[in-house]
Amino acid sequence: MRRTFGWAVIALFAGIVGVGANEKELPGLAGPPTAPLVAAKADPKLTQLIDDLGSEDYRTREKAGAALAALGEKALPSMRAALLATDNPEIQRRLVVLVRKMDIDRLVSPKKVTMALKDKTVKDALDEISKQTGYKIDFGGGRAGPGPGGGEARHDFKFENTPFWVAIDKVAALAGCVVYADYDDETIRVYDQNAINPFVAYAGPFRFLATTIHSNTSVQLSGIPRTGGNNNRQQYMNLSFQIQSEPKNPMLGVMQPELTEARDELGGTLMPPQERNGHRSNYFNGGNRGHNTYMSVNLMRGDRSATTLKTLKGRVAVVLLSGTAPDIVIGDVLKVKKKAFTGRTVGIDVETIEEDANQKGVYVVNLSAKRVTPVDPERGEDYAWGNNLWQRMELSDEKGNKYFCYGPTVQNNNGASMQFVVQFGPEDRRTGRPGPNKLGPPTKLTITEWQTTTHEVKFEFKDIPLP
Repeated sequence: MRRTFGWAVIALFAGIVGVGANEKELPGLAGPPTAPLVAAKADPKLTQLIDDLGSEDYRTREKAGAALAALGEKALPSMRAALLATDNPEIQRRLVVLVRKMDIDRLVSPKKVTMALKDKTVKDALDEISKQTGYKIDFGGGRAGPGPGGGEARHDFKFENTPFWVAIDKVAALAGCVVYADYDDETIRVYDQNAINPFVAYAGPFRFLATTIHSNTSVQLSGIPRTGGNNNRQQYMNLSFQIQSEPKNPMLGVMQPELTEARDELGGTLMPPQERNGHRSNYFNGGNRGHNTYMSVNLMRGDRSATTLKTLKGRVAVVLLSGTAPDIVIGDVLKVKKKAFTGRTVGIDVETIEEDANQKGVYVVNLSAKRVTPVDPERGEDYAWGNNLWQRMELSDEKGNKYFCYGPTVQNNNGASMQFVVQFGPEDRRTGRPGPNKLGPPTKLTITEWQTTTHEVKFEFKDIPLP
């Protein structure tokens, strides 16, 4: 897996679109994890605009590029398909630039909601949000009855280009519900609970949820100046919060956040002493793909009469999964035993792939793996590549339907090589529900390569009570 950790920089990695003898390698265009590489149906308007990118007239080329850029994400499937099909170098060059920019915009911009519903239930509103964003929303029904906060109560909903997180929080509040986005899957849950989350910050496709603030006091008992004047009593605090990303944006990690401002209601600062070494390469989440991670920042109380953290501003670098590409593809998997395969980023030795003797329909993959890509000398051995290797494995049947991955049951990772056993099955164990398609016997095992981009996110909390 490739990574970059540039601070305040967005860098999209080069990737490979598809594999196979008749497919092309194009720079920087590995698609997002859930985006199709080809359009479901040709759009004559889009086809004409793409053709116009290769026009002999410069103004026509520029006009077509601007029109495609204005269409945004919905034009991406057709543009990706055109990249695989065109032999025109000018069209290819312009499409590469456009798709790269759209991929960045897709990652760092929130989905927007626009709707005007009258006399509708919360479920109606959530269904409309789901339709507009493409996100799966699991609604628990809200409080019983038609009264205020009840799931059957009717409301008017009006949103105009409202960011997804803002819209869903407002709708959930009407039903007396709380938004849960901490299951690390692509489903947003809105469940009834006798609780509220009053300290939430929004930043593009990210939601920051303050969870706790605690303090401890230290008193210096030695080395106290004879002349006095120094305050030998210090109160240190720690604010913990979650970072949640929209379902379109899997996170692979976040760096240690950096505070830029922290003040109480009296105007005093709560900024802690700055670290002198400036070391910021450590990050959280260990390379595991998810949509929720926990962070904290340290504070130092100045005036003990202050009662409110009036404003806290900071920034954090988030490592996002920007695209995927097949690295190793193994066919006829049930016949594979003691065989080696090498991809661009990893080499594997498959011991066996077979059905579990005690669980019908569950298949067990037993293999060992080693890195192919060199180790970054500044980071040393990176255990994250092995931590997420099982997440990059896909087992599918003859029709392309995918099994659910249940994770490793045995794992031995030394940072450069590992041995593990992974289970796959037909049921989503988080929900207890079977998948949407009936699965046949597995025929293909794919190990994908993840491309990443690092994006700086600015956040701000307001009016948090001090302990």
